[in-house]
Amino acid sequence: MDIAKYIDYAPYALVLSSLFFGKRYHRHTLALAGGALAWALLPTKQILEGTKFLNSPNETFWVGMIVINTVFLFHAAWLRFLPLNEQHRILYYNFFKRFSRANFKQLMELGTIENKAHGALLIKQGEVMDFVMCILDGSAGVIVDNQKIASLKNGDFIGEMSFLSGNLSSATVRTEVLSTLIIWRQQDLKELLRRNPSLLVEFNRTIEKQLTGKLINKNRKIT
Repeated sequence: MDIAKYIDYAPYALVLSSLFFGKRYHRHTLALAGGALAWALLPTKQILEGTKFLNSPNETFWVGMIVINTVFLFHAAWLRFLPLNEQHRILYYNFFKRFSRANFKQLMELGTIENKAHGALLIKQGEVMDFVMCILDGSAGVIVDNQKIASLKNGDFIGEMSFLSGNLSSATVRTEVLSTLIIWRQQDLKELLRRNPSLLVEFNRTIEKQLTGKLINKNRKIT
C-alpha cells in the first residue's frame, strides 16, 4: 500500500470534513488545519519526487485554491477575534454574543448611546416609529390602552415589531428608571442589514428569540 499517496489526500479530507460541523469554530479549525497540512506536504513532495514547484496546470490550480482558502479563513478568524474597547466588550458579552464581532462593531458605529430620564417617552401607541432601540441599562414599561402589560429589561429591543412589519407602534413605552439605550434610525439600520446578509441573519435570530420569549411570558400570565 502506497501510504504517501493517501497522505496527499489528507488536506482535502480535512477541508471536506469541516463542512459537516455546525459550529463555525470547528469548521474553521479543520479547514485551516487542512490548508496548513497542504502547505507542509507540498515542498516535501517536490523534494522527494525531484520535480519543480507548480510544474502542471492541475497543481497550480489546487495551490491557488489552497491560498484563497487559507487567506479567507485567516480573515474570518481575525474578524472572530476582532479587538473591542472596554465599553464595547462589556456590551458584546452581556447583550450581543449572538453577533460576530465585526457585525457588532458595525451596529455600535451606526447607533448612538443615550441616557433617558425616569418616565421618558420612547414610543407612543399608534404613531410612526422611526427608531429601533435596545436597553443597555435600566427598564421600560409597555403600555397598551393606558394599561401596563409588560416590562422590558436589559438587552430587550424596543420598536422591533414596527421595524419588521412597517406598521404603526402597537404600544406606548416609557422608561421606569434612569436608563441607557442604544438607538438606531430605522432607515439606516435597514440599509446596513441590506448590505450585510450575515448581520441580517444574526439580527433576525435575535429578534425572533426575543419575540418568542415575550409570547411565552404572555401565555404564562394568561394561564
